[in-house]
This record gives sequence, C-alpha cells and structure tokens, in this order.
Amino acid sequence: MAYDAGLDLVRVSSSNPPVVKIMDYGKYLYSQKKQESHQKSKTRAPEIKEVRLSVKINPHDLDFKTKQAQKFLSDGDKVKVSVKLIGREMMFQSKVRETLENFRKRVGGEFESPVERMGSRFSAIIKGIKK
Repeated sequence: MAYDAGLDLVRVSSSNPPVVKIMDYGKYLYSQKKQESHQKSKTRAPEIKEVRLSVKINPHDLDFKTKQAQKFLSDGDKVKVSVKLIGREMMFQSKVRETLENFRKRVGGEFESPVERMGSRFSAIIKGIKK
C-alpha cells in the first residue's frame, strides 16, 4: 500500500507486534528537527547579573539595588553582588561580609558559594530559592 501511494513504511514502535505507519519519512524527519529547534529556543540558561554595593551605601540606594536583584532572581538569573573597598575602608572587611549577608537576607536568596576576596573586591553569587 505504501509503495502504491509513493510513501514510506515507517516503524513507529518496536513492540510485539510492531507498529508501522505509512508516511513521507523525509517530511517526518523535517518536522521532528523543527520541533527540536523550537524546544531549544524556549529554554535558556541562567545568566549572572551583577549588583555593586559599597560599605557606606545610602538606604534608598540599597532599596533600589535590592529590588533590581529580586527582579533578576525572579527572571531565573543569578546575581553577583560585589563590594569594592577603597583606601582606608580595607580596615572594615568584617563589615563587608555583614553587608553581603544583610543584602542576601533582603533579597531572599541563598549564597551559591562563600564570599570571595580578590584584592580589594569582595563578591558572592546569590541564587534564588527553589519553591
């Protein structure tokens, strides 16, 4: 029947007895490839967005940065929070860790890794909490 119709006989399932369909195999492969590419375009990996703070940050600025970070986390991205110490601020390294912890609590996420220090810059990555 498939030969008379000019189509292919395609095995759909390898159960007992095997299930076959009469179809154009080329069109079938094309539609499968199209469907896979459509699925891939819908998925995306989380990006890392950065928010910069300072030890002497104004409360209004902190509120603004908190809202930005919450928006990034709700979009499924990760947030890298960094604090740069300038000059004599290097004496207040414990205050930096306290600032980062307070920011994490305000945002409502969790640290992906412990706070890292690179020279005068401290940074941590915050990820959203799975619900």
